[in-house]
Amino acid sequence: MCGIFGFTGKQDAAPLLLKGLSRLEYRGYDSAGICVVNGNNNFYIGKAVGKVMELRNRTEGVDLAGYTTGIGHTRWATHGGVTTNNCHPHTSSDGRFAVVHNGIIENYSELRTMLQNEGYIFYGETDTEVAAKLFEHLFDEDDFETLKKLTTVIEGAYALVFIDRENPNRLFGAKLGSPLVIGIKGDSCYVSSDYRSLIGTVEEYITLEDGDIFCIENGDYRIVNCEVELVRDKESITEKEQAMELGDFPHFMLKEIHEQGEVLRNVFAGRVDFQEKTIRNNTLDEIVAQGFERIHIIASGTSYHAGYLGKQYLEHLADLPTEVTVSTEFKYGKQFIDRKTLYIFVSQSGETADSLESMKIVNERGGYTFGIVNVPGSSISRLAKSGLFTHAGVEVGVASTKAFTAQIATFLILALAFGQKKDLEYTRFLSILEDMEKIPDRIETLLKTSDRIREVAEKYARYPNFFYLGRSYELPIAMEGSLKLKELTYRHSEAYSSGELKHGSLALIDADFPSIIINGSSPLHGKNCSSVQEVKSRGGKMIGIIASNDQKKDIYDDYLTFEASLPETEVFSEVVILQLFAYHMANALGRDIDKPRNLAKSVTVE
Repeated sequence: MCGIFGFTGKQDAAPLLLKGLSRLEYRGYDSAGICVVNGNNNFYIGKAVGKVMELRNRTEGVDLAGYTTGIGHTRWATHGGVTTNNCHPHTSSDGRFAVVHNGIIENYSELRTMLQNEGYIFYGETDTEVAAKLFEHLFDEDDFETLKKLTTVIEGAYALVFIDRENPNRLFGAKLGSPLVIGIKGDSCYVSSDYRSLIGTVEEYITLEDGDIFCIENGDYRIVNCEVELVRDKESITEKEQAMELGDFPHFMLKEIHEQGEVLRNVFAGRVDFQEKTIRNNTLDEIVAQGFERIHIIASGTSYHAGYLGKQYLEHLADLPTEVTVSTEFKYGKQFIDRKTLYIFVSQSGETADSLESMKIVNERGGYTFGIVNVPGSSISRLAKSGLFTHAGVEVGVASTKAFTAQIATFLILALAFGQKKDLEYTRFLSILEDMEKIPDRIETLLKTSDRIREVAEKYARYPNFFYLGRSYELPIAMEGSLKLKELTYRHSEAYSSGELKHGSLALIDADFPSIIINGSSPLHGKNCSSVQEVKSRGGKMIGIIASNDQKKDIYDDYLTFEASLPETEVFSEVVILQLFAYHMANALGRDIDKPRNLAKSVTVE
């Protein structure tokens, strides 16, 4: 979850580290720190609780000219509180070595006890400080050989990058389970948790694999895995550097909500031929031709909700039995892997730790893995046998909006691709396809009603608890809407099938516990209206997310409308309303919308 950035070359390191950490801040922003070294073997260490800007302010005015090697870190806390002492980089007791770390060292407690018995004194509570002290304890006058010994002792997941005060032109480290790349341009060398932080800086990068140990020095690098010296392929960076500018928007999240129409056009391009009324894509053709009899979707968080809607699409449109499992549960549950099942892994970053480990299990047991990810070159995209990119672009807001919309659009395309080769009636296929083309325009029209959504959100901002209700296609949308409210407002909310209320949850309903029901044009509209009446008869307030032609508007205390279409496509309008509802409520409550507390964009630790 944390972000690592390192540099060695002839330029001053500190400005480059701060720029890199700013680009990686989506991975964690509890605290940030840098350690730089100069040719006189002097360290400068700067740390700050809070965001990278706090670190920038802390280092402003410090003369760091000539400090040409360094490591930086932006933290999402796993071990120890959010304090300066627990902020990375961490140092050895003798002050010679400094390290940054992304991951979790699972046996850190035993190692810490062993080191304390050897006389080492710890200043913080992190597992990473253990790595710094352990390296010193194992040191045999050779950084690289000591690093090899270190990796045989520590257990867990890690991307570790060290600097050595006595070798001021050197970066060295190891990778297992957590992402790390190397970028080289002339005599300037970089390491980073995400190649996108290097866009505009280098043209090529090397993705390190699990078990890799590396050393970078004087513009050259060395990679060893299992005692074998390796030359890893370089990958090109094709994206152009784009300034992350807000323009006229107060927050990146609102900007990204407004980008969803264009994102969907990108998702459809090259896959949906609206002129010829067909799905055309080589990857989809190859997957459909495999003759899979079942689908198993593995994902977490927002991606799990997208997968749950994908289940509805695949079962209703392609007649394919589909299971959806949270990736943490899949990894530790009983797995039944067979060759007639397509295993779909959904991840925005492509680095989600639980999904990645689950994918490795399926690959090892001969299953066919398929990735739906947003980041080319990510671990899941490289390990999957095939897959589709969602083309959502960079999403700065930690609470996902456009990435989710791109995922559900990808699932709809996938279901139609299977459906047109199976038993989906052509008239239904055609009507959905024609309606899909209108989704981007509908979203852009809906965004003009944001002020009305804001009014309702502000009206309900004082309430501490919410139910989100839906059925069929709309239940995953209720789940995602509930998650957005939790992430952004820190209010308690739960999502339920509206038909499940009477099985216990109604006991919570009173005048201070409002409910939001997503109730479009589905065949279950009438059933949902009955659930509304159940809540109302117990004094509960009800907000309806409904089609503009709904004839039962009067049963709701408040309602927000969208243009009626098909149940398969209305979900796109519904989720945009819920995104805006959560955004406006969070804004009314004064929350940090783009960087909510306790969260990180990329979950790379278990």
